[in-house]
Amino acid sequence: MRYCRVILGPDMVRLGIIGTGNIGQQHLTLITSGAIEGTLLTATASRSAATKTKDIQHYDNYLDMLDSDAIDAVLIATPTMNHIECALAAIQRGIHVLMEKPIAMSVAEASGLIDQVPPGIQFAVMLNQRFHPAYSRLKQLMDDAVIGRLNRFNWTMTAWYRPDIYYRVSSWRGTWPGEGGGLLINQCIHNLDVMQWLFGLPTSLMAKIGFGRFHDIEVEDDVTTIMNYPENVTGVLIASSGEAPGINRLEIVGDLGLITFDGNDISLQQADQSISEHCAMTKEMFGMPNFSQQGVPPGEDINQHATVIQNFVNAIALGEPLLTPGEAGLGSLKLANAMLLSAWQNSEVSLPIETALFRDALDKKIDASSLRQPEDLEVEIDMEKSYR
Repeated sequence: MRYCRVILGPDMVRLGIIGTGNIGQQHLTLITSGAIEGTLLTATASRSAATKTKDIQHYDNYLDMLDSDAIDAVLIATPTMNHIECALAAIQRGIHVLMEKPIAMSVAEASGLIDQVPPGIQFAVMLNQRFHPAYSRLKQLMDDAVIGRLNRFNWTMTAWYRPDIYYRVSSWRGTWPGEGGGLLINQCIHNLDVMQWLFGLPTSLMAKIGFGRFHDIEVEDDVTTIMNYPENVTGVLIASSGEAPGINRLEIVGDLGLITFDGNDISLQQADQSISEHCAMTKEMFGMPNFSQQGVPPGEDINQHATVIQNFVNAIALGEPLLTPGEAGLGSLKLANAMLLSAWQNSEVSLPIETALFRDALDKKIDASSLRQPEDLEVEIDMEKSYR
């Protein structure tokens, strides 16, 4: 069943939200604040009556909302396990989709969904950290090749600390059926997206992963990966959700210098000549090229989620190109799936991996597991502290 929706008024998009948990509530607050132009939040769908909002139609079943003719577009903010079914139901009804990360548990599922998006339907993914002021500036520096040919990078991202209560109050977090992974799929999916955005995808990788190393969960919460790229470029990712205070440090080494990011500031050291040329030509046994050093101001500090949602609305109403189309969400999934497969096989894997092989391996994990019974605990939630 496919049919077109009529946009309410000139350039006005009626938006619904499926899933009003932590991140769904953040999006609801943002949209109802008036921060997004040209859209009106007209409906929500979730299993919890506590998430009902005055003056916004609420549905206990998301299919009732999709069939209601109350919305033109939907923002899907459910647990990962529900992403595909919700998105398919929406696009089959001619409803535009903005999906929270990740699109799905596996590349096979995500690609299959993207292939079914019909012409005229906008399908975007919430890759908001591409608009992080530091990461957007790093992208510009890499595009401008300010440090010349890339040699290697090293990203230590252990600032995703999560205490046990984060998992204990949820039925799906930290489980194979609920997420299809843990640290890589939930938190670090942002870093994986930025990493492949900056450097592309590796040709192969080897991952050592701790499953439930710091928490009483079955999925990964500790990752160390070595990646190989063309022309002998290498990359290292160290990530954890069990270390505190944690580090967010990225080092990018090129033939003309070094870029470092310490989670707050960007520093650029540029050589006065090619380092490979100096290495080959200098007569000084302990010589080194001369370097200049400068701090690099980050990009404009903007509301990252609002930027993605506004672009999605503009794409529907005004034909603006999507900044984060669904296809852009595949790169991070390719990395996450490859890292898990490498750890399961205890071997180096080549990219792209066989998607069916990964899906079969994941299905075995899911079949041998189940969702947990969430504990009824008093919990304090400050979503601002969740962003790194």
